[in-house]
Amino acid sequence: MNRRNFLMRAAALTAGVMAAGCGEAQAPAPKQQAGTPAAAGKPRVLVAYYSWGGNTKALAGLVARATGGDLYAITPKTPYPKDYGACVDQAKKEIAAKFRAPLVALPDFTKYDVVLVGSPNWWGTVAPPVSTFLENEGLAGKRVALFQTHGGGGLQRCERDFKAQCKGTPIGRALAVSGARAAGAQAAATDWVKSLAL
Repeated sequence: MNRRNFLMRAAALTAGVMAAGCGEAQAPAPKQQAGTPAAAGKPRVLVAYYSWGGNTKALAGLVARATGGDLYAITPKTPYPKDYGACVDQAKKEIAAKFRAPLVALPDFTKYDVVLVGSPNWWGTVAPPVSTFLENEGLAGKRVALFQTHGGGGLQRCERDFKAQCKGTPIGRALAVSGARAAGAQAAATDWVKSLAL
């Protein structure tokens, strides 16, 4: 470096230091607590699900792993029959009557920004306990998405009914996974979560 370039750089550095010293004092940036959404740069996620036979629960666990979210089991006050045929008969009647199954409890929605909701496909739509959950006012202002298990019928009316019932703001497309493949669907769950751009 020649003497002229050296002197020009030194002068520029001195001017910059002086200008910084003459500016208004700025308050230091506030410290963020570890674990807060702002510190992590990610929203707080709740993964809520209803599962009768365990398939939706398995998929919910994979979604929670992909998001780092909290798991919450949607639990009806009156459990559905353990016998498959009896459960199918009851579900068919409840869905036809637009019955809303009373729930044991609801989560503290104020802790979350995003709620990912899991349901089995029952008679082409979401299960009645999930309908009850979706229509709760606590979801207002939350971003909400559906993941669903099925026995071969795919989504059918699940996504449409989910959007119609949900008090939150639906985002993205629903994830549909065959119940028989739910426990091994980590790649599908992870890809779906990425598609939501949380």
